[in-house]
Amino acid sequence: MLTFRGIRKGDIERIVELEALCFEDPWPAEAFEIPDYQFSYVALEDDLIIGYIINIVALDEASIASIGIHPDFQRRGYASRLLRHTLRMFKEVVISKVFLDVRPSNRAARNLYLKHGFRYLGVRKGYYQSPPEDALVMAKIEGNNEIL
Repeated sequence: MLTFRGIRKGDIERIVELEALCFEDPWPAEAFEIPDYQFSYVALEDDLIIGYIINIVALDEASIASIGIHPDFQRRGYASRLLRHTLRMFKEVVISKVFLDVRPSNRAARNLYLKHGFRYLGVRKGYYQSPPEDALVMAKIEGNNEIL
């Protein structure tokens, strides 16, 4: 059964492993040493961490920094459920603007974000290094705020 809980410091080693399995250009371990995991979550299948979402929050805005699901558990809707859980938690604490960057070549991720109400804002030229690629900037803004 899939469940979610907040990230704990002891989860970082497993998250670094998952990052390496999920991405060609994974974040280094030290990139996960952020001071506050309050709005970041892990997905557990039974007691095994099979996914994670790292978020950075300031006031009423959040940035999704990284999200990954173990390849053996992909295409089961787990990323969608993890993102939905995260967006629900954001709503409870009145976070109304959520931003992220995604590779144009990552069609699955782009479709996931579009499905959950994100829209394209622009492009960051040369954002990704290995392999080189621009980043698409996406946002989900709740309430009366319009995406410009």
